[in-house]
Amino acid sequence: MKEFVYKASDPSGKVFTGRLKANSEREAISLLRQRQYLILDLKEERSSSGIYISLKKRRISEEDYYSFFRELSILLRSGVPMDRALRILANSVEKEDLKNSIEKILEGLREGKDVNVAFREANFISQPQVLSMISAGESIGNLHQAFANIADFIQFQIQLRREIREALTYPLFLVVASILSLLVIFHVILPKFFGLFGEVSLPLPAKILMSMGVFFQGKVLIFVGMVIVSAYILRKLGFLEREFNLGRSLIFRLPILRGLLSLLDLSRFSYAMHSMLRGGLDFVDALYLSKNLIYTAELRNFFENAIFEIRRGTSIKETFSRSEKLPEIFKHMIAVGEETASLKEVFFELYQIYNDKFTSRVKRLLALVEPLIITLTGIIVGFIVISLILTVMSAGVIKL
Repeated sequence: MKEFVYKASDPSGKVFTGRLKANSEREAISLLRQRQYLILDLKEERSSSGIYISLKKRRISEEDYYSFFRELSILLRSGVPMDRALRILANSVEKEDLKNSIEKILEGLREGKDVNVAFREANFISQPQVLSMISAGESIGNLHQAFANIADFIQFQIQLRREIREALTYPLFLVVASILSLLVIFHVILPKFFGLFGEVSLPLPAKILMSMGVFFQGKVLIFVGMVIVSAYILRKLGFLEREFNLGRSLIFRLPILRGLLSLLDLSRFSYAMHSMLRGGLDFVDALYLSKNLIYTAELRNFFENAIFEIRRGTSIKETFSRSEKLPEIFKHMIAVGEETASLKEVFFELYQIYNDKFTSRVKRLLALVEPLIITLTGIIVGFIVISLILTVMSAGVIKL
């Protein structure tokens, strides 16, 4: 008997979480449907022994998922049956983990399971947005378009991460290069330099430098590095999730980053809504899944409340117009989209608007950060040089 954790809503629209025991996921779904619950999320509760499985599954990259769903969509659109298409892909992939996952999906289909159930039970991909899009595509008989939409959604995530990574590469290089240079100065050069003067009374700047040199020569940096590496490993294993989320939320409360995060949230949310609606999900289900991509707590809470309001019969326009966190253009375009029944197109336009704003804001911010790093490093190096000159002069090496 397995234990499942679920999130569902009752006929009145109230969303809640719970646990139940069943022999399989299909049985759990059947039990919940007998209670007239709308299933929003369902997953098996795993013990800590699942860490190895989690690590193994991560060997499948986002690029692998993108290629799989894109190729599967093409094969289905060409008239190839689902089982044969999956067999073709299983024989063409090189990664064992990906091949095994596809084999599990095939096994589920042979047992007569629905496509979305086969994907879910194979633990092929954990994103609930993807699983819901498969379910919606299957219900309307348009799986090839659902897989194409999933491929586009994954490609969007890959492209966004790549753009952020590329934008941060040069500033991070400057930071790392500056830190390494200062470490060499404090750990190698300064101790040898001050060792030449023995018990000579040193000026105040030189004493400060010596104290800093002692700090860098100690085990403090090694300890800090070990803590960072350990925290990163524990984070990847699934531990410290709450602590990392808290730290991230505190960082993004900074005034400079708050506006940047808001633009990123609106961009990600808008593209997710576009993908969900295009994939055949109704507005409320798409809203529920898309809100999970939002980092800003206030904005996420608003969308959670909006689900209740819309379920009660309030129009989308009226619900969104009540938010003080949403920009006016966002609310206006949503109203137009609802009136013209073109919400998925409107969300794509909103994505383009806020993605462009986010990109330009990041470029302007980095344009300020780069000279700031160079200037700060220059000030530190200048302080070191002045301290060395004062030390030499105080020792009587240079006679005026």
